[in-house]
Amino acid sequence: MLDLIAHALSYPFPAPDHSFVYEKRGWRRLQISEFNLKQRIPVLAAGSNQSPEQLIRKYADYSEFGAIPAQRGQLFDFDVVYAAHLTGYGSIPATFQRSQGTIVTVFLLWLTERQLTRMHETEGNYTYDRLKQLKLRLDEGGIFSESPYAYSAKYGCYNHEGSCVSLKEIIAKKRKFPALKQSHALEIVRDQLIPGAKLENFVEQLIFKPKKRLKFAEKMRKGAIEAKYERETILVL
Repeated sequence: MLDLIAHALSYPFPAPDHSFVYEKRGWRRLQISEFNLKQRIPVLAAGSNQSPEQLIRKYADYSEFGAIPAQRGQLFDFDVVYAAHLTGYGSIPATFQRSQGTIVTVFLLWLTERQLTRMHETEGNYTYDRLKQLKLRLDEGGIFSESPYAYSAKYGCYNHEGSCVSLKEIIAKKRKFPALKQSHALEIVRDQLIPGAKLENFVEQLIFKPKKRLKFAEKMRKGAIEAKYERETILVL
């Protein structure tokens, strides 16, 4: 039980300070010349998909899908904020939001069709979108000039006192929104939904009582803030 609670509180999970490759239930530093990226689909990772640990959980049983290159970079005029829903493993997940002047660290995953299909299976409560009019500078140099894809929270961004809330664990410069760690954000949501409950008990309910979690999420969606970036929705998940 303590492991499950610790897992929920550790979202968005550790990410390296450089580009990497997920492969064979592990990861290593990326050498971009190894891959023909023209045969792959560029998908921006907002939260836990930046972490090799999460990719291992999602793809460990699909080793035949091959390696996933993940390029680290800086996304301009955006931030990574808490979404207005809850996960089955007890965390508040992430989504993108426009934030003029902010520069947030992201990872660009280069997925094959099979890898993308698997990723869709793990992204409930999101839409799969093509983003427009953005500036992304990759660590390997140069501006990424294409229109990448991303997962956007279906119900919008969590609203705390009239503002979006950034994920403190995600590195960013010139933030406009308040930034909180996962544990603090969960405490705020808990106080809104079941004041006085211990945080551990609240997380346990999110994990083991899905009907209650859905009711909590419905209340959480009230007053959610719409994502304000231009995008074309390709698929509702």
